[in-house]
Amino acid sequence: MEKIKKDKLKELFEQLAWMSIYVKRYWWLIAIYTFTMTSGSLLSLGSTVISRDLVDAVTASNIQTISSVIFTYVGVGIGQLFIDVIRTRISLKIQLKIQNEIKEDIFKHILQTDWEALSEYRTGDLLYRTNGDAGMVAKSVLTFIPTVISVFISFFSAFWIMIKNDYTMAIISVMGAPITLVTSRYAMTKMREYTKRNQDFSSNKMSFDQETFQNLQMIKAFGLIPRFIDNFHEVTQESMKISLDQNKFQSLTTIITSLVGQVIGYACYGYALFRLWHGDISYGTMTMFVGMAGSLRGSFSSIVNLAPTLIRACINAQRIIEIITLPRERIEDDKKAKKILSIADKCGVEILMNNVSFWYQEGQSVYENACFYAKPGEIIGLLGPSGQGKTTTLNLLLGLFHIRKGELKIGNPGYEMIDISSATRCLFGYIPQGNILFSGTIAQNIAMVKSEATEEEIIEALKTACAWEFVAQLEEGIHTSVRELGRRFSEGQKQRLSIARALLANTPVLLLDEATSALDMATEKKVLKNILKRDPLRILIVAAHRPSVFSMCHRVYRVQDGMIKEANHDEVQKFLAGDE
Repeated sequence: MEKIKKDKLKELFEQLAWMSIYVKRYWWLIAIYTFTMTSGSLLSLGSTVISRDLVDAVTASNIQTISSVIFTYVGVGIGQLFIDVIRTRISLKIQLKIQNEIKEDIFKHILQTDWEALSEYRTGDLLYRTNGDAGMVAKSVLTFIPTVISVFISFFSAFWIMIKNDYTMAIISVMGAPITLVTSRYAMTKMREYTKRNQDFSSNKMSFDQETFQNLQMIKAFGLIPRFIDNFHEVTQESMKISLDQNKFQSLTTIITSLVGQVIGYACYGYALFRLWHGDISYGTMTMFVGMAGSLRGSFSSIVNLAPTLIRACINAQRIIEIITLPRERIEDDKKAKKILSIADKCGVEILMNNVSFWYQEGQSVYENACFYAKPGEIIGLLGPSGQGKTTTLNLLLGLFHIRKGELKIGNPGYEMIDISSATRCLFGYIPQGNILFSGTIAQNIAMVKSEATEEEIIEALKTACAWEFVAQLEEGIHTSVRELGRRFSEGQKQRLSIARALLANTPVLLLDEATSALDMATEKKVLKNILKRDPLRILIVAAHRPSVFSMCHRVYRVQDGMIKEANHDEVQKFLAGDE
C-alpha cells in the first residue's frame, strides 16, 4: 500500500509539473485573469456591505445618504459588469492559446512517435486525447490558479468583515466546514474513479464512431447495418449508465452538503433576527450578515470543490503524458541519410539485410536469420503466402518496425552503409495496399511529397504511372476533387495516382505492396517499365502474387515459414501454380 501511495504521489507531481509548463508560458495573462477575477469577487463583497448602508439609509429616511449610497451601489455594479466582460475576453484568449498549443504539441509528438509503440492505441482514442483531454487541461490550467487565489481572498475577506462586525456570526457561518471536509474527502476518491471511467469510455466511444464511419462501405456490403445500430444503442446505453451513476453519487453528496448549508444558513438568519429583535443591530446590518454568511459558505464550498477540479485535470494530463512519453523515432542518422540521397541520382543505393530476426512485441516470430540484397536498377520480388511477412519486410525497410537481431543497412555503392531507421525513410517511396488518398484535389495529393512541384512535374509523374490518360479527361484535370478516401475513383485509378505520388518524391528506392494488383497485366508492365526508364538506377521492391510481376524481376525472394531466401525460376512457378 505504501508503494502504491508513493507511485500515485509521484504521478501527481509529474502531472502538475507538466501542466505548470503552460502556466509559465502564459503567466502574465493568467495573472491579469487572476486580478480581474479577484477584483470581481471583492466588488461583490463590497456590494453586500453597501447594501447594508442602503437599507439603513432607507429605514432612517435619510434622503442625502440614500442618494450617495445608490450612486456608489450603481457604480460598483457597473464596475462588476466591465470586469466580467474583460475577464471573459481574457479567459477565452488564454484558453484558446493554451488549448491550441497543447493540441499542437500532442499532434507533433504523435507524428514523431515510434510506429510500433503507437500502434497499441486506437485512432479514436488518440483523437479524443488530442481534442477532449487537451481542451479540459487547457481549461483547468486557465481557471485553477486564478480560482484558488480568488476564492481564498473572497473567503478570508468575508470572514474578516464578519469578525470585525460580529465574532459569533463568523463562527456560526463556518460551523459546517468539518462535515463538508469529511464528505469531500470521500467524494474525491469516488470522483477520481468516475472521471477516469468517463474519459476511458469517451475514448472508446470516439474509436467506435471513427471506425464505423471509416468502414461504412464494408458495413453496408456485408449487411451489418442492424448489428452496428444495435452496437451503437449499447454504447449510448453504457454512456447513459455512467452518467447516471456519477449523477447519483454527486446528488447524494450535494444533498448532504446542501442540508448542512441550509442548517447553517437558518442558524445565521435566526441569530441575525435575534440580534435585530434585541436592537443590537440595524436592518441593514442584518441584511449584510445574511449576505456575508452566504458568501462564506459559497467560498468554502468552492475551496472544497477545487480538489475534484484538480483531480479531473490530473487524469486528463496523465492520459496526454502517456502518449507524449512514448518512444520517439530515431533521427540521429538524418544527416547521413540526406547525404546518401544527395548522390543517389548518380550512383543509386544498395540494401543489405543480413541474418535478420524479427518478432512483434506480442512475441509472434515473423522470421529468423533472413538475408536479402538489392542493388541499383533492380526489380526485387517478394513472394509468399499472405500473412507470412512480405508487408512486414516493407515496414522494416521504412523504419516503421525495428529488427531484433542482425543488420539491415542502406547506402551508396562503395560508400559507408548506415542502419535503416526512420531517418532513412527519405530514401524510400511507398505505395501501400490501400492506395491511400486524402481529401483535396489530385494535384494536392500528388504534390504532398513535394510541395514546390510544378504542374508540369505533376503531369509527368501521372504520365509515368499511366494515370494521365484518365486524369486528362476529367473536367478540372489535376484540380479535380478526390473526395475522402478517393471514393470517386476505381481501385486501378487510385493505384496509379498513388504510384504517381511516390514517383514525384523521386526516391532511389520504391516499395510497392500489391500496388499493381488492380491493373491489367499490360498496364502493369507498362507502369513498371516507365518507372525504370524514368530512373534506371532506382530499386523497385515489389510484394505481389501475380506471375506478370515476377517475370520482370531480377531476383525473387520467398518469404515463408519464418525465412527469407532467394527463389529460383522453378520455385517461383511452382508457388504461383499453387503446388505448395
